[in-house]
Amino acid sequence: MPYIEPDTLVTDHTVLYDNNLFFTYEISKYPTSVEISVIEGQNISIGFSLDSTSLDFGVVPTGGAIGMRFLTLKNTQEDTAKMLFFAYGNISSMIHYNDNNFYLRPEVTKDIEIMLKTDKNTPMGNYSGEINLVVKRARYNFMKLFL
Repeated sequence: MPYIEPDTLVTDHTVLYDNNLFFTYEISKYPTSVEISVIEGQNISIGFSLDSTSLDFGVVPTGGAIGMRFLTLKNTQEDTAKMLFFAYGNISSMIHYNDNNFYLRPEVTKDIEIMLKTDKNTPMGNYSGEINLVVKRARYNFMKLFL
C-alpha cells in the first residue's frame, strides 16, 4: 500500500503501481541522503548534487541551514490527480515541502520545493531515507469526490 512505511529503503529511483477497488496509485520512490557537518571558514557548494535519479542534499551544515531540491510535476492524464509526499528513514524529520497533499488538474504543471532543514540541535552525521511521491487517481467518476 502506498502509505505504509517500507521495510527496506530504495537505492535507485523506483516506480510502483498499486490499486484497489476505487483508486489507482503511482508511487515514485526516490532515495535521499545528506551529510550534516560543521562547516566553518570553507567555501563549498552546500546541498549540491547533479544526480537526477535521487533527491540527495549533499553536505548541509548543522545549526539551522537549509538544503533544497526541486521537482516539476505535470499531470498528463485526463483526470485530476491527488499528489502526496511521504518521507521515510532517519532523514524524514528534516524533510519539508512547499506544498503537499494537493490536487493537480490535467495538463497543469507545478514546481515543488523539497527542503531539508537542520536546527541548532541536529547531530552531525550521515542521514538517509526515501521520499515517495504518491499520485492517486479515482478509478470511477463517482469516486473523484473522495480523492
